[in-house]
Amino acid sequence: MSDDQPGLAEELVTADGVFAIDSNQIIVHWGENAEAILGYKAEDVLGKPCYEIIGGQDSEDYRFCRRDCPIFTNSRAGRPTPDYDILCARADGEWRWLNISVVFPKPDREPFQVVHLVRDVTSRRSTEQFAHKVSETIRGLYDEAQERLPQAVETFPTPLPKLSRRETEVLKLLAAGMTTQQIADSLQVQPVTARNHVARLLGKLGVSSRIQAVVYASQHKLI
Repeated sequence: MSDDQPGLAEELVTADGVFAIDSNQIIVHWGENAEAILGYKAEDVLGKPCYEIIGGQDSEDYRFCRRDCPIFTNSRAGRPTPDYDILCARADGEWRWLNISVVFPKPDREPFQVVHLVRDVTSRRSTEQFAHKVSETIRGLYDEAQERLPQAVETFPTPLPKLSRRETEVLKLLAAGMTTQQIADSLQVQPVTARNHVARLLGKLGVSSRIQAVVYASQHKLI
């Protein structure tokens, strides 16, 4: 690489982690933010195949990072790839979800590099997984309520009650299928206090069971 023709990665200014590979999938650039996200120092990864260092896999444990992966193949062919999430192990062995975007130069640009912009999205993925679990719980409770409590759905009060922040929090914990003890642990209160919170919430919603409360919340988009 000549001094007057820097690689694409060296020209980027971004808060993302940045690393670049050459036409043989060898890492040729490793930025400071990439080190912060993945824990590897530049001297540990430069000159090594990207798929050996990143080793990413998808949510089904399918090995995504490999020789001639779809991202590299698309880039070599001049085809852009949408950003994607992969699960990777840091240098210390901790697994993190990364969102990655790739950019590459025009065909006549030398040296050829595929630049990866990396973001740690572990918190976002955890939130999505929790939301999915809550959604599945609500769906299951709703189906159960439709079978066992057909009349309860028709007796909900109107207009919609205005819930406090604590009541909304308790309602979300009920939707997650938590017991009184688990609610108490989550709120860091005594079980009797958690039980009182639940009782007041049921009264405010005009229902007589936790299942009815979750069904009501689902129907009226309270959570």
